[in-house]
Amino acid sequence: MVRYIVFCEMTPEFLQMPLEERKELPLNWSQIAAQYGVKMLFWGMPLGVHEDVVCLFETNGSSEKYFKFQREWLALGTPEAGRYIKNTRTITVY
Repeated sequence: MVRYIVFCEMTPEFLQMPLEERKELPLNWSQIAAQYGVKMLFWGMPLGVHEDVVCLFETNGSSEKYFKFQREWLALGTPEAGRYIKNTRTITVY
């Protein structure tokens, strides 16, 4: 089992959304994760760091599942990349 603590720096577009809409996005992320065999254990708003959102993801086995999920989650290589998530910082926990 491998866990990933991901700190997300959000874009102004995300931060200006109504709170209810912002709360829906992590539920979307969880559904995307599930398609890759990745489980979102929790998400929240961290204190004491410059990022706006923190998520904890978990995979059983290969890290390849997480990296495939991350590519879709962050829309890497598409025009949607960076729309809501400006930057991420990840801590891998074994």
